[in-house]
Amino acid sequence: MVDIARSRVGRSFGAVVCFSRSCACILVVICVAANAQINSQKSAQDHLRHYYDAAQNAQAAEDLEQATANYKAFLSEALHRMADHRAGVGDFTSGVTFFEEALNLSPNDDSLRLDYAAACSALGDMQKAKSAAEVVASSNPRNPRAHLVLGRTLLALGENDAAKQHLESAVAIDPNFEDGFALAAAHLKLKDPDHAAKIFSEMLAGLGDTAEIHMNFGRAFSEAGYPEQGIQEFKKAIARDANVPGSHYSLGAAYVLGLGEAAFSDAAAEFREELERHPDDVLSLYQLGYIELNQHKLDDAERELTRAAKLDPDNPDLFLLLGQLEAEKGLSREAEAALQKSVVLTKDISRNHFQVQRAHYLLGRLLLQSGCREDAQREFSLSDQLLKQSVAANQGSGMGGGASNRPTLDRTNSSQHSDTLKPAQEYEAQLGLAIADSYNNLGAMAASAGDLWSAIGYFQKTAKWNPVLEGLDYNWGKAAFSAQNYQEAVAPLTRYLRSHSDDTWARAALSSSLLNLGKLNLEAGSLNVAIANLEEGAKVAPESDSIHYELARETEPAPQQSRTSHSSVKQNIEGQCVLS
Repeated sequence: MVDIARSRVGRSFGAVVCFSRSCACILVVICVAANAQINSQKSAQDHLRHYYDAAQNAQAAEDLEQATANYKAFLSEALHRMADHRAGVGDFTSGVTFFEEALNLSPNDDSLRLDYAAACSALGDMQKAKSAAEVVASSNPRNPRAHLVLGRTLLALGENDAAKQHLESAVAIDPNFEDGFALAAAHLKLKDPDHAAKIFSEMLAGLGDTAEIHMNFGRAFSEAGYPEQGIQEFKKAIARDANVPGSHYSLGAAYVLGLGEAAFSDAAAEFREELERHPDDVLSLYQLGYIELNQHKLDDAERELTRAAKLDPDNPDLFLLLGQLEAEKGLSREAEAALQKSVVLTKDISRNHFQVQRAHYLLGRLLLQSGCREDAQREFSLSDQLLKQSVAANQGSGMGGGASNRPTLDRTNSSQHSDTLKPAQEYEAQLGLAIADSYNNLGAMAASAGDLWSAIGYFQKTAKWNPVLEGLDYNWGKAAFSAQNYQEAVAPLTRYLRSHSDDTWARAALSSSLLNLGKLNLEAGSLNVAIANLEEGAKVAPESDSIHYELARETEPAPQQSRTSHSSVKQNIEGQCVLS
């Protein structure tokens, strides 16, 4: 069993106009006592173990219904935790996959479905997020988190009025920090900063006047297009605690968002101040390098960007700037290498408002200068396509099209590192054997109950977690053969016979599967595939008259040397029934 647990932090306070200070959860800094976290993880681990042990005990007692329920509960909870781990390090693609697998096992788990919706939203699949949240909001209209997740999703989709209604419902049901903050953000998006400011004021009264809460307010104002108010909030945060991570960076970013190049001097001072307190702050290094590059301080820019790239080697934005810098220094080869790396590292072309478009454009210019006209034209073509996509995506946003170097205030939006993913991967490895065993047992019980197609699905999932599990291939092949799914039966039976060559049933089942597959291929008009399957069947069971008969019949038009081994068999069993 596994020792890593998924912990959850509760968030609640009083009414929307009277916020309780005791349980506030600040989005920038979440402080959890070490002992409380350990106890939470141990409790969650015990919860998993309870389901797994209960399933095995019920199966041993031949209470298959209870065993099935407990195996599904174990798998759903384990997969939910894996999804949370992946989402927690920004790997939302893997997280969504785990969530979907868990939902197949526990489709009525509202918490699971809402976590799935949030991960879909983070991945950018807003329609999936909307559908998932709507299911919960419709079936359980008193679930505040359903309204919160749905409201945020609708806001991202531009369905602002409906979003505001759902967020108001969330606050009315459970007026906590997260709900109130989301509602204020919605008012900002609806160009109603006064209403947002009123909500923030109520939060201050209930939660206390802290640096962290002003950081949140500043981020909300700045990201919504009100950087002047954001600047004031960040200044308040610094006045209360100048050492809060990201406070000076955020003030510098707000300067750039509000005043552009005119504020470069003030912004650079804040980025340097952030680096004095937190030398490894990649975002500050990036923005400082960008400013210095624009001011043609190439040596200074190279120092900042090179250091940032060492700290965050999978960040494509850094290599785009490094490519621009090398090009400005006249180092074409180095510039091309950096730009190519930026393109390769860009997993999502919409990242930073399609910033990869500029990498393709600059590559095209470098290639044209070096005489590679065909390669240059390909890069220009890609750049044009991305520019059109960027314009379409940003219509109505005021962003225009093309690459953007607007500083981000979302300090969680960093690239994935292999060392960041390592704990999640280790967690999955620790749970993998128990997951495989659970799926295998579910498959065996489903097959015993005659539900062969479900059994096949369980065995397929078993193979993903532990393809060498003892007995898997036999169970899988037998279920598929019994369901007359001959295509599915061939691979596991073939693997099983490699180590159990004396198993007469498995050999007969494999040869029969290949025979029936051959006949189905013939019906579909795939003669070559049919012959290949029949010949493979003849190797598995050379004594099978049925397979030799079919081969002789189908290869009759072929040259004599290719059919002599089957013709005598055909004569001997003409008129006999072919085994199935």
